Amino acid sequence: MNIYEFAINFEVENRKFYEECAEESDNENLRGVFLELAEEEKKHENIVRQLMEEKKVDEVESGILPKAKDAFESISKDVTGAEDSIFTQQQVDVYTKAKQMEVDSFKFYTEKAAETDLPAVEKTFKRLAEEEKKHERIIDNIIEMVNRPNTWLEDAEWYHLEDY
Repeated sequence: MNIYEFAINFEVENRKFYEECAEESDNENLRGVFLELAEEEKKHENIVRQLMEEKKVDEVESGILPKAKDAFESISKDVTGAEDSIFTQQQVDVYTKAKQMEVDSFKFYTEKAAETDLPAVEKTFKRLAEEEKKHERIIDNIIEMVNRPNTWLEDAEWYHLEDY
């Protein structure tokens, strides 16, 4: 399997994972974030296909961070003061797996960019690595949002300086 096929398979797996997360999410805003992530992975797949076919590569940069920020703000407004959280502790494991996928994607694209002799591939893989790092930050925010009530209670004896 060549580098392009491996990257395509990687992106397809990630897209399917995010589509499953969206399907299983009870929160419309979070579902939207997962669908955006799935769409991003599809875009990455298409970019790698373009590289493989030596075609002009689409723009790698995405606008997912502002969309995710808006979704998180909506989620925080929805759950403020609510007795029941929209999240369960079991979700942390799922989101931790998603984070690891993004870390692995970042490492893959960074390593392959350094190994290639083709400037176009190097540039595109570096940009894809940057995008995967953005996805990792989004997943980190989801993990924090899901896990925060648990850690807040565990650390209740400590003085919390930040607003909750």
